[in-house]
Amino acid sequence: MDKLGAAVIGCGWVAGEYIKAFQNDARTEVRALVTRTPAKAERYREQYALDCMIATDAADALRRDDVDIVVVATPHDSHTEYVVASAEAGKHVVIEKPVALTMADVRRQQAAVAKAGVKSVVSFVLHWNPLLETVDRLIEQGVFGTVFLIEVDYFHRIWCGPDHWLGTRKQGGTSMLAAGCHAVDALRWFARSPAVEVCAYQVETENPIEYPGTNTAIVRFEDGKVGRTTSCFDARMPYVFNIGVYGTEGSLRNDKLFAPKLFPGQNGFMTIPCVLPDSGDVTHHPFQAEVSRFVDCIVGDRRPAPDIDDAAHTTALCIAADLSAEEGRPVALDEV
Repeated sequence: MDKLGAAVIGCGWVAGEYIKAFQNDARTEVRALVTRTPAKAERYREQYALDCMIATDAADALRRDDVDIVVVATPHDSHTEYVVASAEAGKHVVIEKPVALTMADVRRQQAAVAKAGVKSVVSFVLHWNPLLETVDRLIEQGVFGTVFLIEVDYFHRIWCGPDHWLGTRKQGGTSMLAAGCHAVDALRWFARSPAVEVCAYQVETENPIEYPGTNTAIVRFEDGKVGRTTSCFDARMPYVFNIGVYGTEGSLRNDKLFAPKLFPGQNGFMTIPCVLPDSGDVTHHPFQAEVSRFVDCIVGDRRPAPDIDDAAHTTALCIAADLSAEEGRPVALDEV
């Protein structure tokens, strides 16, 4: 099989992880880097000994016949223009989270991807973290019995201020959209049921970003489950990604498992020995697994997960949580 060519649009911090992932998969190679700051692309090209073009206009990369996959890793508010252009050019697309800051933009991306018949994956990269994969399998196997409560939290002290694009409402969006979406994605994944309503509260601190850094939300799911999630940029503490799954036959708190249905006679929590989602450093995150799984889906003509259609539900829940916190009322998901 000829190698699949990849183009990366946006040469910030996370771009290096995609470059490494494509380099390490024998089925792919990087053929284009797109950035408004060519010096950033030059550094990546030299660092990874790439034989690729550098462009300041994405159209130059998208018109290439030897580019099959496009990674959109630009600031959040510009994702839509590049996702739509990539799909219209017939390219499969990897979309950095959040996919967009408005549901109108999400719908534009969905429509473009569907019309073009290309595949998409949204980089909720913790889907490929070993602990989260283990939790998914335990739920699937019924180890917890009837799951009635799920908790997932994202705590990461982000104190960049409005001088950095992430700290602005225009490009960063909100705490939930900018990063808490990882927790919301996991909450939905483990719930196995559509979210129907959310009630949320936000907190203002002296954090210099342009939006409240903390939002806590209670979510009601269609099947009766309750979920709770917090996105917090404000607390002075190490990075934490908490997971709680509570069921009638067992429970889990992060890597601590109580599952007497699986281990008869168990009388205390046991520790699951695996890599944890315990760092905000992108080098710790499983981009290799994400990229290789996406290539598997392209080659095998299977639906990737989470794709743009699944991520639309996560984005809607984040936006509903923000709306609930801002207006001081419960918000139904069909309102957004």
